[in-house]
Amino acid sequence: MKIAFDIGGTSMRVALAAADRVSEARRIFTPQDPKDGVKALANLMRECAGDESIEAAVGGFPGVVGGGAIQYAPNLPEWKDVLLAEELTRALEAPVEVLNDGDCAALGEAAYGAGRGARIVAYVGIGTGIGCGRIIDGRIDSGVYDLEAGHQIVDAKEGRELEELVSGRAFEKRYGVHPSKAPREGYSEMTPILAAGLYNMVLHWSPEVFVLGGGMMNENNGYRLLDVASALKRFSSPYPKLPELRLAEHKDASGLYGALALMQNPQMGVYPKFDKQQSRPL
Repeated sequence: MKIAFDIGGTSMRVALAAADRVSEARRIFTPQDPKDGVKALANLMRECAGDESIEAAVGGFPGVVGGGAIQYAPNLPEWKDVLLAEELTRALEAPVEVLNDGDCAALGEAAYGAGRGARIVAYVGIGTGIGCGRIIDGRIDSGVYDLEAGHQIVDAKEGRELEELVSGRAFEKRYGVHPSKAPREGYSEMTPILAAGLYNMVLHWSPEVFVLGGGMMNENNGYRLLDVASALKRFSSPYPKLPELRLAEHKDASGLYGALALMQNPQMGVYPKFDKQQSRPL
């Protein structure tokens, strides 16, 4: 049995990976303590597998990841420097791969979702934080480290990042409630800032299709696709046309489908260089 997982700043998801789909995910809260997190995640994987043995597991983590180790984790700071793939491999007694969650979700949408058929797919997941990824010719694009455009500076005077202003964690701090209960005016105010961040990504990445996902992208009380597209068009672009904006088909399961894609074809992954000696075991 193969397992797909997704570690988020708020919750962790686990699903069984089949030939071309994943099962309905089981979800638990993400502990701030990595020891508790690895134990809880491994237990959830075993519960999902039931009586079958786990052959392998692949999944994403919300931060800079290289060689299965966590270098930067803004929403899970205690997980920094943890050798996460090694710890999970030890707990499950099966091989585990861990990559950036934005990369994983981008691959899932490119292979099985809203980016199917496009050569260059950009993805942004707007949830607790901002996860990003770019897929070129079916493979994850990366530099020395993960692409972290969610941390671009959009307020030079104050040095404030895009994630600091438009993410779910930002709304929780600003309004003291879950983002789904934040006032509609808050989304109207932040939509132009989100659009500015996306515009910068378009200029740097020049994708054919731009997929927007994450829990904050929703028509009820979140960022609305048409509002974002309208705000994006207000910027003067050097390109003949902007890429098409699409909502993620798999919503919060995009990362699970990215894990599935990697299990089906490991060549889809391009992993950043990273010195694991800088990291620590649990």
